[in-house]
Amino acid sequence: MAHYVLSDIHGEGERFHRMLEKIRFSREDKLYILGDVIDRGPAGIALLREIMASSNMELLLGNHEYMMTRYFAPEAAEVEIRRWNRNGNSPTLAAFLRLTPREREEILAYLQTRKPHILLELPGERFYLVHGFPGENLHDEVWGRPGLEDPNPIPGRTLIIGHTPVLLLGRDAQAQQLYGEALMRSGDHLRILHAPGFLDLDCGCGHGISFRALACLRLEDRAEFYT
Repeated sequence: MAHYVLSDIHGEGERFHRMLEKIRFSREDKLYILGDVIDRGPAGIALLREIMASSNMELLLGNHEYMMTRYFAPEAAEVEIRRWNRNGNSPTLAAFLRLTPREREEILAYLQTRKPHILLELPGERFYLVHGFPGENLHDEVWGRPGLEDPNPIPGRTLIIGHTPVLLLGRDAQAQQLYGEALMRSGDHLRILHAPGFLDLDCGCGHGISFRALACLRLEDRAEFYT
């Protein structure tokens, strides 16, 4: 049995399925997904339904799933509706509205039960998995972003996050452009960031850059996989 973590699929279903094939994901394995399955790419709702039906995949709440739940909340404020509308929700919303009322209810009920973080214990190491960054409440944990040199605020646990594309950490706009151009020239792609206090798995899916990748980490041996 192996334990895998990935994050920020953003509707890129083909990359996700290629990843499952690449890691030879089996019923005996466990996959933790650190949120942001939906939005930007076309397959968000299909991916959500696949994850919901899988007994060995566990989804944490990302800020995009959080925005979706707030959008459909009976008491949703106009600012919450506008926030999801301007964050790439079009393919997700269109697919969601094609579902039956019962299917919609099932998805929203499932998202309402998602945790903002998971404490995971494996032989020899303890982990804190979260979409954004450890915080005082759900909102902070799905929206928080660390600085490159920020220390790990959870002593004794390896901190693994998504949400903040690795391209952004430690680089100003000019450095981001230069780094992106270098990746394009070399044919390489973004890779998991090993910062002093955390590991960041968001390698840019859904952002329309040619050097993006879906990253997956196997916890037992820290093997990295990319599609």
